[in-house]
Amino acid sequence: MLRKFLYLTFIPLVLSIAVHAQNVKAVVEKGDRAFARKDYETALTNYLEANKSAPDDAGVNFRVGLCYLHTEKKAKSLAFLERAYTTKPDVDQDIDYHLGLAYQSNHDFKKAIRHLETFKQKNKRLAEIADQKILECKIGDSLSHHPAYVEIENLGPVINTSFHDYSPLAKDNGNTLIFTSNRTEDMVMKSGLAFEDIYISERTETGWSKPQKISENINNKYNDAAASLSADGKTLFLYYEEGAGDIYTSRLEGDSWTKPEPLNKNINSPVYWETSASISADGKRLYFTSNRPGGEGELDIYVSELDQKGQWGKAVNLGPTVNTPFNEDSPFIHHDGRTLFFSSDGHPSMGSNDIFKTELVDGQWTKPQNLGFPINSIEYDGFFTLSQDKKTGYYSALHENGYGDADIYRVKFLDPPPKPEPVVVTAPVEDTAAVNPDAFVDPIIQLHRDMKIVTVLKGKVIDEVSAAAIGAVITLVDNETQNVITRINSNPQTGDFELVIPHGGNYGVSTEKEGYLFNSINFNLPQFAEFQEIDTHILMVRAEVGSKVVLKNIFFDVGKSELKNESIAELEKMKMLLEASPHLKIQINGHTDNTGNDATNMALSLKRAEAVVQYLVSKGIDNSRVSAKGFGSQRPLVSNDDEQEGREINRRTEVEIIESGAH
Repeated sequence: MLRKFLYLTFIPLVLSIAVHAQNVKAVVEKGDRAFARKDYETALTNYLEANKSAPDDAGVNFRVGLCYLHTEKKAKSLAFLERAYTTKPDVDQDIDYHLGLAYQSNHDFKKAIRHLETFKQKNKRLAEIADQKILECKIGDSLSHHPAYVEIENLGPVINTSFHDYSPLAKDNGNTLIFTSNRTEDMVMKSGLAFEDIYISERTETGWSKPQKISENINNKYNDAAASLSADGKTLFLYYEEGAGDIYTSRLEGDSWTKPEPLNKNINSPVYWETSASISADGKRLYFTSNRPGGEGELDIYVSELDQKGQWGKAVNLGPTVNTPFNEDSPFIHHDGRTLFFSSDGHPSMGSNDIFKTELVDGQWTKPQNLGFPINSIEYDGFFTLSQDKKTGYYSALHENGYGDADIYRVKFLDPPPKPEPVVVTAPVEDTAAVNPDAFVDPIIQLHRDMKIVTVLKGKVIDEVSAAAIGAVITLVDNETQNVITRINSNPQTGDFELVIPHGGNYGVSTEKEGYLFNSINFNLPQFAEFQEIDTHILMVRAEVGSKVVLKNIFFDVGKSELKNESIAELEKMKMLLEASPHLKIQINGHTDNTGNDATNMALSLKRAEAVVQYLVSKGIDNSRVSAKGFGSQRPLVSNDDEQEGREINRRTEVEIIESGAH
């Protein structure tokens, strides 16, 4: 059921502003009474009537703006709230908060953040609420500046109405649409809202046919909602409002759908709420949502597997990578069996629920990724499904320019445009001899910098012993994709450099100079980290016998010795170093912290060092030039008393030169 998720958090408001114009006072008071009972449409009608007579009254403008913030037309609030604020800055003690929401609704995120920061300074006790909205604005600012390559189409007034239309399920190559709506013909109502039913429509040459209720066997007098279709289109999984709400199935036999039957107790719980479900293409796994106890938060996503007897097995929570302390809902498992889409108000979003994607890799779910703008907005977005070829999707969203409440949209995924040629960075005239002809900066970096969603690393590159300035090549690599983002040169006279690192990735920074071991730095930056500048000196170690450096971009899982994919870029740097210096022989040193017993640590450190050696040998490096040694916890760099400043530093992989001259 969609409507249980459509809410907006507001600070409690006492409408106590004096309206001085006698001829509008009675109308405003009627609006106040309607507002108090949350009848925002009636309140807005009265406030707008009062506004016609008193267009410059700060109190009336504030009321109109606040009312719009409680509707689907939140963007209209801005003009009224701005007028109220300009006329009387202290019109309400929380005016900055409401202005922040209004600017957010109009995608003016920077102004929204400024007002929310002001509100936060004045209201320390409500700082957590302000911080959440500020985070949404930062996310919105970032995503809207980097829109996804998509085309989005509202399915139009035949499918969409002034009511909630959602949970689209496409079949027959997108020519048949099954969906849920609380449009009503007989006005059967509950708590002022019409019950939800499942509808079906066919696409013709002239457009969508008028939706019909899917079957008398399926639609009952209470809420029922479409959830998922089997790959052959003959089994419909649906939500039935029985008990707290459960998952049922109906079979298409000929032209008729059978009476729905509930799934077993491993799926449906007697007291708790199961809201939506998605069946895998092979029919062997069912992903569904439930607020049963023992989960990570409110609604969580679970998976159940079909056993040999054709029964659904014990449900398994997908865990804290996917589920949060808040709501994860409307899962959709793609035909590939490993890509899961879902909506969430717990993961970082633009506001309300956004749609996210996670993939099952080596038995683990990856960190969910926001599908981005314009698929996601500051309002509710969910119930996403995707075609087998991953080119066409359907989803439900609340947009101001829609036909009413939630509408159904079709999204076409486009191929990204060709990546622009790298921009060559030229050095000052006096540095011409030191210019690296392959130097470049990805053009997107400047945009990130303008938005201040970067970390700026600057300082000098110097010799470790003499502190002499070094003209070196500094490379920024995305460790997950192995793509080079930036390659620049430090000034050979001063050693000065400035490197811009975008947020939202695991990056390796390597600094290279002939005659030196390369320097390695790692930056693992969240997408929405604060802008920061870091001043540092990059110390270069000469390639001499006994010299050693820590490889900051070699990664292993806890307690394991298998190299992670994010290590490849650094390993390739080592390979190139050895290829460029054919007389160099190195030893890879593995180190652990002091957690666990000595024998285990010694064995683990050796295995990790050997994994690096094996990679280099597999890439053509003669095995006589590389060796491995494990030291366990015998050689800590710092005290192991602290995790971040101690044990984390001591867990390391080093490269040490054991021979540098030609024979």
